[in-house]
Amino acid sequence: MRKQAVSNAADSPMQWLEQIAHLAQSARNSALLVERVLQLLGDALEAIAGAVVLAGEAGKRPQEWCWGTYQQQIVQVGHELLQGLEAHSAATARHTGLPGIRRETGPEGVLLSVPLRGLQQALGVLVLFCPREPTPALETMLALLELTGTYVGLYLQTTGLQERLKALTEPGEAPSISVSPSYDPDRIIGTSACMRAIMQEIAQAARSRSTVLLRGESGTGKELVARALHRFSERSQQPFVKLNCAALPESLLESELFGHERGAFTGAVKTRRGRFELADHGTLFLDEIGDISLATQIKLLRVLQERTFERVGGSRSLTVDVRIIAASNADLEEAVRTRRFREDLYYRLHVVPIVLPPLRERREDIPLLVGHFLQRFNAENRKTLKISSPAMDLIVGYDWPGNVRELENCIERMVVMARREIVAPEDVPLPVNIHMTTPPPRVLFPEPTASTLPKAVADIERERLLEALRRSGGVQTRAAALLGITPRQLGYKLKKYHIAPKMVLG
Repeated sequence: MRKQAVSNAADSPMQWLEQIAHLAQSARNSALLVERVLQLLGDALEAIAGAVVLAGEAGKRPQEWCWGTYQQQIVQVGHELLQGLEAHSAATARHTGLPGIRRETGPEGVLLSVPLRGLQQALGVLVLFCPREPTPALETMLALLELTGTYVGLYLQTTGLQERLKALTEPGEAPSISVSPSYDPDRIIGTSACMRAIMQEIAQAARSRSTVLLRGESGTGKELVARALHRFSERSQQPFVKLNCAALPESLLESELFGHERGAFTGAVKTRRGRFELADHGTLFLDEIGDISLATQIKLLRVLQERTFERVGGSRSLTVDVRIIAASNADLEEAVRTRRFREDLYYRLHVVPIVLPPLRERREDIPLLVGHFLQRFNAENRKTLKISSPAMDLIVGYDWPGNVRELENCIERMVVMARREIVAPEDVPLPVNIHMTTPPPRVLFPEPTASTLPKAVADIERERLLEALRRSGGVQTRAAALLGITPRQLGYKLKKYHIAPKMVLG
């Protein structure tokens, strides 16, 4: 959600409600809607934490969803507001800190809250915490929250009634269990421009039946995206089957993919179904697809073309309806040029490519990921660790060659080995040969004067802008992310220095 859309919310409330309604249509269930609304508002208001807490039925625990860095604290605020829900009739704002965080270690800012109301009843509260007062005017933001609270409250009440009606008409089915998105292992965390673009690509691709090829470095979350594509597709109730093609030798990979008949080879004591059969009517995720042999590539190509195959040692053709999602961190184009990967299979897989950025290119997402992993490992180890600002700066400045997987392992190790409640920079277990962002080379200028110093600073800034555009291929949102500024700030600086994307694209 871009900030200019927020500035128009008070002038065009219907436009804002249409955007929320679009989220509701694509969310498929209440939990996903709440998660997306929290992320939308968080981006719009530059909030760092948010929560929705619903009053539970008599004798039942309230439902809660949370998003952002200080999830435990913002949920506590939601529970406190829930106690006075009947008196909470409109959106409010108050300047305060978060409970349980000392001023010297935690932020102070503006706490925004609004009741979620259904028909003739209050359902719960929505809370957001902004480290500074949001812009435009605070009154506009409160009006925006009231609109959101009204729509979300009515949506939750309606879907709740529908679920009860379904339970009454289908008594034999076991009740579904709603899991908080904060602990959802399939949740993709990130509000940077490049990750918002990735989420849009996922939403678009999930609605189709086309083959998707996920590209990116190891640890960037390709399996997470594959699960999201399955989860948001029409096949979400069918199996999601995965196979790491690099983890098996060629002799076993064919059997894993297509299955085998009894007696097909030594040790085949019974007929076994392969991954294609297990994923029938669902999704098959083939990780590290670039590592399979040419012989297996030929057989895989046939399945993609004809949707038929034979088990190893069998002669009966089997037909399956499977959606393929493949992933690779290898340079498949180079593999095609060197004839290590079949060109026809490459084009069969390269129908809808999605390229996942490395973590160093979306540093603004690192605090969110740290907060998520810290909450998870704190809960697992029964600790209440917090990270100091210098330690967070160190984590954000590290290049993370292993990407999100390396960050997750680092936070887990940090929580397990921590000896004090507040994590200092020396407590962050980064490698000795630390991969920090390479500083710009030192440039020796003549002794600065009143006229040469501003020009020297401008020359450095202009060169950094050009370098960011080159690295991002001219995509301004990614260039802004590399520089740690907003796309709007980047646009202003490009105009200031008369820089056009074609200057770096040749």
